[in-house]
Amino acid sequence: MSKKSEHSLDLNTPADGQHYNPFKGSSDVQVKTTNKKKKVEETLSNTPYEKITKDFIKTDRSIFDVVMPFIMDKYSPGTVILYLVLYRLGYGFSKNKIIITDEDLSKRTNIPKRTLSKYRDDLIECHLIEYVRGYKATRKPQYKILLPSQSKSFINKLHKTTNKLHKSVKSSESSIIDNNIDIHTTEVENIVRDFYSKIGKTQKYLTRKMLFDGCKTIRSLLNQGYSIADINGCIEYTIEIKSDVYSISYIHYSISDYLVSAADKKKQNEIEEKEKQKRIIRDKETALENMLMNKFEELPQDEQNVLQLKAEELSSNYIEENNMNKKYNFQSHITNGYLLELMREKFTEVVENW
Repeated sequence: MSKKSEHSLDLNTPADGQHYNPFKGSSDVQVKTTNKKKKVEETLSNTPYEKITKDFIKTDRSIFDVVMPFIMDKYSPGTVILYLVLYRLGYGFSKNKIIITDEDLSKRTNIPKRTLSKYRDDLIECHLIEYVRGYKATRKPQYKILLPSQSKSFINKLHKTTNKLHKSVKSSESSIIDNNIDIHTTEVENIVRDFYSKIGKTQKYLTRKMLFDGCKTIRSLLNQGYSIADINGCIEYTIEIKSDVYSISYIHYSISDYLVSAADKKKQNEIEEKEKQKRIIRDKETALENMLMNKFEELPQDEQNVLQLKAEELSSNYIEENNMNKKYNFQSHITNGYLLELMREKFTEVVENW
């Protein structure tokens, strides 16, 4: 006969040591709950902008805009770090030649010595440095740091698309750049804002892109010889005949109908034919610009940076030469126009066959 065994149940949980009865009904169980904390909206700190007036070095902007994206894409971040440290040790002390051992350079960059040689070979291949090997106790390794404009690899990349366009170039008649841009800047922007207000879109709804595209549409019409009065009249006409209009870009098409309807019957046929030709030109130019900007987006990042920098440089020169009022934010429109001109130069054959 087997011995009678006794069984016991431990009512203390090993986790919290709290006494509980597992056979109690759920209605007897007390559960403590905590309120869910409200999500706090993240904001940037109020740290003010601080102008750097000391302990800084001048840096060629092509290093950040062209060289770094190219090396990050083709090689590795370590190659970029090595070049920046060498640049700091050279140009940071107003020289382009330095003498430093692999041990010291490894400590400076936190790159292992066995990897340092690979990154160095990458920079030599890009012709961003020249290197002379050291000999144990007799001579330390020597480096010569080259700027992007001195590099055989980058000099063509920096200038192959930009040297064709002279700094005094003016954009074509169909471009958004024209001598009246400074005069009409505030008026054009107010026209765009008023249009969206009339169709029930609040200023909160009006995005920067909508404002930019609207100003571009109106300026393209001004460049074709339409007056501000013509454009305002066309907007009223468009809203009246097309209640569901949602973009000011529609006046690109409706301005022809507006002018024909406003003319005497004798002149309607003449105006209609003239406006038809203008519309064809506008449609063709818009399609070409869209195609060029799509091609721009398909370019490698370093080539995009080169073109963008050149466009900004030409834009700044244009504003300064024409004494344009800098308090108005129209530089982006001018830069966009020059960027299109640079793309026309880059894809000349495509443009000629368009």
